[in-house]
Amino acid sequence: MIEIDSVVKKIRFLEKVPIFSKVKLTDEEQAKRTKPKKYFQLIIDLLNAIEGEIIVEIGSMRTPIDHDPELTFMCCNDGHSTFYWCKSEKEIYSVDINFNTYLCVIRNLSKNRNLQPVNNGGIKFLKKFDKKIDLLFLDAWDVYPHIKYSERHLQAYFAAKDKMSDKCIVAIDDTDIAFGGKGKLVIPELIKDGFDILNEGRVTIALRI
Repeated sequence: MIEIDSVVKKIRFLEKVPIFSKVKLTDEEQAKRTKPKKYFQLIIDLLNAIEGEIIVEIGSMRTPIDHDPELTFMCCNDGHSTFYWCKSEKEIYSVDINFNTYLCVIRNLSKNRNLQPVNNGGIKFLKKFDKKIDLLFLDAWDVYPHIKYSERHLQAYFAAKDKMSDKCIVAIDDTDIAFGGKGKLVIPELIKDGFDILNEGRVTIALRI
């Protein structure tokens, strides 16, 4: 069994990544961003270390991973998160309100028996979810000027809060842009709720044990 302290140390000592204050990045700036893959792999290790079994992600993968997953291309900026959660062999609920994204998950990952794709709004789904969540991954509302992305992700966390296991992980994508991005309002609440913020960067990882 993987020891929690060992994984925590690896996450804390991840290399520092570029942090952008802007909401809208140029193509050149997007190319400089760290790809999420290494964060996903460490999150899975951490989930195994706390013996977690249920993953809920709000915001499914948008593009199929049609190349060797060991290689990195620009499509990997979106992360292919659902693909990596499936590799964990945990019980996964992948929720997205966009029907085309929902179809992308079904078409590319339907062989994974532990995956439950859901075409629904994230907050609505979380309010009705009736299981304990060991890993909550927040990656739904895009960081665009006209979208209340930080407020919506905070609402999603509040909807999930009473469903979180005693030992649990909250991970938030795109916190390397716009002064905290999707996690700008969530991260202070996580700290209030006893989470240890292990890493803030491309993906923020918070642990409560």
